[in-house]
Amino acid sequence: MNLLEKIRHSFFSPSENDAPEPASFATRPDTVYAPISGVLVSVQEINDEVISSGLLGEGYGIVPVGNTIYAPANGRVSTVTVTNHAVGILTDTGIEVLIHVGIDTVKMEGKGFVRHVEANDIVTAGTPLLSFNPETIKSAGHDDMVTVVISNPQAFTKISHVAASNTMVGGRPLVKIGDPLLVTRK
Repeated sequence: MNLLEKIRHSFFSPSENDAPEPASFATRPDTVYAPISGVLVSVQEINDEVISSGLLGEGYGIVPVGNTIYAPANGRVSTVTVTNHAVGILTDTGIEVLIHVGIDTVKMEGKGFVRHVEANDIVTAGTPLLSFNPETIKSAGHDDMVTVVISNPQAFTKISHVAASNTMVGGRPLVKIGDPLLVTRK
């Protein structure tokens, strides 16, 4: 078992029956926060041509440590895929955030995913959105990388990538739920 797997297993034991508790963190209206803890990577490093090319938007990938995705800001759930592997949030300030769990996990047809919200639900930062079972994803032959992007970058004059950490794993920052990732400017 490598270091990342040891860290993952020390933080959680996957169970689809447990209802996750909300996370609590301070927010600013112009900022998108980490929806899950894990090791941060650039979007360009994600092993998916559509995501890495920036077609879905501007943001980060997170190698997850945990199994629950939390709302990265206050807003409204704009979409939840029928396979429960992706969720969109329209923040109160007009930021469209897309959170996608895994690479090619749409092929799993919802197995290993549980949604906690529906489209048009109003959420606050830290509200549980969906949970997933990393072992189910891996046994299906997929990567459990979580992608967090602003899917309407053209609506802003600048998007600053602000994710940073004093804790490094393999030379990459380890972020926790609620750490700032992206700051927008109109």
